[in-house]
Amino acid sequence: MDVQEVHVPLHRLTRRQLLRTAGLAAGVAALSGCAAGPGPVGARPGEPRPDRLRMLYATVEGDLDAVRGLLPAFRDRFGFDLEIDGQPYDALQQRTFAELAVRSRHYDIMIMDTPWTPALTKVIEPLGGYLREPALNDFAEVDLADFIPKIFYDTAVYREDSPTAHFPATDAPAAVDAISAAGFDVYGLPIQANGLTMAYRKSLFEDPAERDAFAGRTGKSLAVPSTWDEFRTVAAFFTRPGQRLYGTTWMAGVGDWATDDFKTLLACFGGDGHLIGDDLSLHFADEPGARALAFYRDMITDHPVVPPGTASASWDETASTFGAGLAAMSMNYHSMKLDSPRLGELGYAPVPRGQAAGPHFGTYMLSINRSSAHKAWAYRAITWLTSSPAQLEMAKAGLHPTRTSVYDRLVADPTSPDAEFYRALRDTLAVGVGRARLTNYTEVSQAIAVAVNTAAAGRAEPRTALDQAARSVRRLLTAAGYEVP
Repeated sequence: MDVQEVHVPLHRLTRRQLLRTAGLAAGVAALSGCAAGPGPVGARPGEPRPDRLRMLYATVEGDLDAVRGLLPAFRDRFGFDLEIDGQPYDALQQRTFAELAVRSRHYDIMIMDTPWTPALTKVIEPLGGYLREPALNDFAEVDLADFIPKIFYDTAVYREDSPTAHFPATDAPAAVDAISAAGFDVYGLPIQANGLTMAYRKSLFEDPAERDAFAGRTGKSLAVPSTWDEFRTVAAFFTRPGQRLYGTTWMAGVGDWATDDFKTLLACFGGDGHLIGDDLSLHFADEPGARALAFYRDMITDHPVVPPGTASASWDETASTFGAGLAAMSMNYHSMKLDSPRLGELGYAPVPRGQAAGPHFGTYMLSINRSSAHKAWAYRAITWLTSSPAQLEMAKAGLHPTRTSVYDRLVADPTSPDAEFYRALRDTLAVGVGRARLTNYTEVSQAIAVAVNTAAAGRAEPRTALDQAARSVRRLLTAAGYEVP
């Protein structure tokens, strides 16, 4: 039976509608014999060369301009064009779910954000068979072992029959045979990695007067903090409301940013930074979570070291606040800028650690639409786009690479103004913690963000806020069809 192409007009869908769409897509792909099969079936090395490939991609979040800069080289290498449809995040998510729900063939390649993938493993193409076929790996060196291990396993490795499960060993370099032996497969190749890094104003930390004052007050040398206890001490030292200077920023407004702040601290305080276990245990509400949230609130409300308005701040407000010179330190998912040269130079470092390190990260990958008519060429295209040479070139335009070899080159370049940022990001991605794998992660994250915000603003005790969030999350998981222990 031939599958007719249906190109769905973009329209506003509610999150509940999106989830229903994802469920439909999974069900249709699993039950119908009409969908193109996985692996080399329908994607043989001799598949005719297409006249073009189409890719659905993120705009700002995926650094679209960096990828577009490679299009002339792509044309030279492949002999046909790659057409990119760039969409802002919300529109991208809606388009992705809508296209896959009806098994449209319009897009061959689609960028995937990790919160979406558990709902989509039955409608994007598993790549294990492709990776083992030499004739399909003739346009670029794939070299799975060169991807940062934690990034690769968190982003690309899933079990179709149990998409909540994480691969059990994430420190070893990726190898397709080991992945298959554990019952998992590869569902894309990582292209853009975001991790929580710390920026700081070097001029403040290197000022002799500041160093003397800090030593006089604490008996210690002023240095970029590497532990959370040091971080709180340094932040308190630089907090001077009368001078419109504060120690740090946090992102405590209701949104994924607050959840990400919290899950970073949760991992550092000895908890599970995924928030929810593969067995659906609500780890975020355990005792480490209460201690992490109390630490967070202390810096925002009890003994504030942050600017006014922090309880409503997101990624954007935090970047603006730091850029204006209102904070000595800040944390975000991209390189930062100061608004004026008089504010000095920027430095970068990994976020502090506690009992462990656990900065939040999240990565985009390039996946193949399982209904594409050009899967062999789509596979060749994503191997080329995510290859070391391509990533190195795109990093010049701001891409956050996913390969160890690319970071090594960027960090070693003495002429690069971004070498320090890339060093901090590389070290962050090596130890970071991703998200729980849930089809309704967005709703779960929102419920936890409400608790984080409520506690941070002083409207509830951390323990009370987390207990309320646990009740909300349990209801959400049950409504999504999960059996919560």
